[in-house]
Amino acid sequence: MSFDERMKRELEKEAHDIDEILAEDQGLFDMLFASFKGGMRRWLIIVNILTIVASIFMVWCGYEFFVATEIQEQVFWGVCVLILLNMQIGLKQWLWMEVNRNSVMREIKRVELVIGNLASKLSQ
Repeated sequence: MSFDERMKRELEKEAHDIDEILAEDQGLFDMLFASFKGGMRRWLIIVNILTIVASIFMVWCGYEFFVATEIQEQVFWGVCVLILLNMQIGLKQWLWMEVNRNSVMREIKRVELVIGNLASKLSQ
């Protein structure tokens, strides 16, 4: 029996176990909270606080834009809203990229475990 045939047979045996592992996939909130348990925990907290502060200031600047009476004031508050909106977008994008990185690392570790188990079974 060739190595390829043995590998195929073992992978078919492990398919059921892999399906069970994938069925345990985390939901969105589980992935978000799991990202706060990693090494970037402090940065995630800081970025979340900055995002909330940027949102509050953005709403305030939007209000000031609509109650401004002069064109120069409207331009100023409008530019402030746009700057804060871009800041908020960048911060949220970084947060979601961090959640995605944690998810990918988790999947890589799963694959490493499956390959390690398969290699130990093949060596026996």
